[in-house]
Amino acid sequence: MDSLLTQFAIGYTFSVMFDVQPFPHIRVQGEPSERGFSYGRLAADRIRIGEEIYREAMQLHGHDWTEVKRLAHDFARSIEAVDPRCLQEVTAIAEGAGVDRETIIVINARSELFNGVAPDAAARGREAMPAEGCTSALAYGTATREGRLLHGQNWDFNARCVESSIILEIQPEDGPSLITFVEAGGLARSGFNDAGIAVTANNLECEQDFGNQGVPLSIIRRRILLASNFAQALGAVTSVPRAVSNNMTLSSVHGDIAISLETTPKDVFFVHPESDGIFAHANHFLSAEGLSKITDGARFGRTPCSFYRDKRVLRHLRARSGDLTLEDFKTAFTDDFGSPFAVCRPPTRSGSGHLVSTVASVIFDPLLGELHARPAPYDPSTTYKTYKLGTEATQAA
Repeated sequence: MDSLLTQFAIGYTFSVMFDVQPFPHIRVQGEPSERGFSYGRLAADRIRIGEEIYREAMQLHGHDWTEVKRLAHDFARSIEAVDPRCLQEVTAIAEGAGVDRETIIVINARSELFNGVAPDAAARGREAMPAEGCTSALAYGTATREGRLLHGQNWDFNARCVESSIILEIQPEDGPSLITFVEAGGLARSGFNDAGIAVTANNLECEQDFGNQGVPLSIIRRRILLASNFAQALGAVTSVPRAVSNNMTLSSVHGDIAISLETTPKDVFFVHPESDGIFAHANHFLSAEGLSKITDGARFGRTPCSFYRDKRVLRHLRARSGDLTLEDFKTAFTDDFGSPFAVCRPPTRSGSGHLVSTVASVIFDPLLGELHARPAPYDPSTTYKTYKLGTEATQAA
């Protein structure tokens, strides 16, 4: 598919043109500097599109790119303090792509950067970015037909990210291999490793989300996927300083287990799936303990649809409990109730003027080593492509 022309009438009509292709599968290996340079070289075109996206996002609201990069430079110290290997890889990605290191840090730390360094800056930063409305879900054990873990999500963000995202496969010099859907230049977003550990991530907001130094979420997710066991994966979240709130749902093919971690800069709240082994999360806090301690930004913020998106997905999945398959997850992630503010969101303008959509639907079957990804799933002409961990990968488009 060379391009996608979409028209929607939501109070007005507009057209958008994107180059929608299956996400390129980039496979690199070796120590951080070696794999980072290869990654940057292979993904250079998409990294530059990502830089354009964030430059435009900041310029739309009068934020100076030079100042954004200065703040990004400060995050280099946070990354190095927790995992120098990640900073080595980030530096090498920049070298391979022919961009400065701060650009790669912006891609990895955009949630942290756009919250700003003071309450008023945080408000302006949130205004500058599209409302991020991810919906994630999983099922395991007797809930699925084959008794295998199925785990995935829809990622809603800047619609143009369909042109800047990739499937990244890493074979490190030691530790488990991993595969992740991520914006080009990023270290990880959602994916799994060959130790059977998987992760999806959803935006959360609370009053703590400004003025913090911490480890960017992309680095935390990479550390989850570098873990060889579930305890290490949980520790990758709980043991590091965090600058913003986020939900990270971790699962394992071993032991029929999943735990959703609702994190803030100060706390981690644990949410466990019901006994039926089916779980979904959107962009609001579920933990009773968490809600007793923080003010949930979703209750007053930009994503009121969060309060029904997870319920819609659960409705689809629980109707098939005991016989759930990959196809059932695909159906659940195309739910259009409340459109355009739906599980599967077509391109619509946010209040800040950004074009927001479901950029990708990603579902994984870690036991089989398969990641299934569909770009722009709101468009009926797009389809899922299967990416296999440990097989030959294609080069960047």
